[in-house]
Parts: sequence; C-alpha cells; structure tokens
Amino acid sequence: MNLTVRFSGIVNQSELNWTLGEMMSSEPIRSKFRELEADEKIRLVQDLWDEIAEEVSRRPLTEAQRRLIDERLADEEQNPEDVESWSKAKDDILRDL
Repeated sequence: MNLTVRFSGIVNQSELNWTLGEMMSSEPIRSKFRELEADEKIRLVQDLWDEIAEEVSRRPLTEAQRRLIDERLADEEQNPEDVESWSKAKDDILRDL
C-alpha cells in the first residue's frame, strides 16, 4: 500500500513522497531537513510550530485543566489583594537564575 504525502509551500516548493513504511520513521524527514540551508530550516520549524500551536489550541480542555482554572478563579475572587507586582516577580525570577 502506498500513501503519498506532498508538502507544498515549504522547502522551495519541492514535493516529498514517501511510502507508508517510510513514514513510520522520522529519518527520511530528518535526512531532507539536514540538506536545507539554515534560513530554510528556521522557516520550516516556524511553520511547523505554528501548525502545532493551531492544532493544540482547538483541543478541548481536560477535566483537570478545567478544575485548575476554576480553583485559580475562585482563589482570585476570594483574595483579590493577594498579588505581586511584575517588577518584584521579575526580580525574583532573575535572582533565581
């Protein structure tokens, strides 16, 4: 069984075709990636990251995520004065680095 995947709009409009067996391994993709110039690699990684971020953003929240949000909102409503300024938080972070 052959499955063809075409990438267009990236990697200089070239088309990469793999059989299903080759797609099970990332090596053919990594091999082609190594052939690219640095700026092409950066552009490709940015495109891939944008695609992943878009896909993840469409996922519904898990029950655990919903509970955490509800807990944090409830805490904020009960303790609205319990905040720290950005400058203090930033100083704490930088001190711990």
